[in-house]
Amino acid sequence: MKKSLSLAFLFLGLMFMQAQEKDWSIEINYPFSVGDAFGSSNQGTIGVGVKHRFATAGKFRLGVSLDASWFATTFINDTDPIQELKYRDNFWQPRIFAELPLSQDNKLRLSGGIGWTLLRSVGGLAFFDEQGQIQGGAEWNSGLNMNIGLSYEVSSRWFVQTQYDFIYFSQANSPNRLVGLIKLGAGFRF
Repeated sequence: MKKSLSLAFLFLGLMFMQAQEKDWSIEINYPFSVGDAFGSSNQGTIGVGVKHRFATAGKFRLGVSLDASWFATTFINDTDPIQELKYRDNFWQPRIFAELPLSQDNKLRLSGGIGWTLLRSVGGLAFFDEQGQIQGGAEWNSGLNMNIGLSYEVSSRWFVQTQYDFIYFSQANSPNRLVGLIKLGAGFRF
């Protein structure tokens, strides 16, 4: 019990410590897709991210980030018997980014980044096609990712944010090579 209370007080103390610039942040957001094929068939579940700012160039803060987003959809096929097909999409997005303050008090910030997206899609029923190749099941896809976003600090540590991710998948057999994701969320700087 004493260890738990000590850890809780230590955590609260760290939360309220002040620093000039906080180099790390963690984020949680609600992702949803925009666009045609992907956007109409997938619902966002949750997104998380971590950012590290390692350099300053003029007014710009430069850093690296890793975002992960999970999507889930269930299709109901009106056949006899009725079938439910579950699809899951997992996005992993490492990138480099830059932040620019837009207000005098640095509370409103514009950010932009470029990186790579790895997408793992799991869905439906796996089956063999006429050539004996397995179809369905799990598939990997990847491609260039660019994003732009806005964040607003509600306190010295907490912020709200929105961002748009534009993904161009490199595999020619992708049903939709261009995917857009919008993320709305909040984060904590430390």
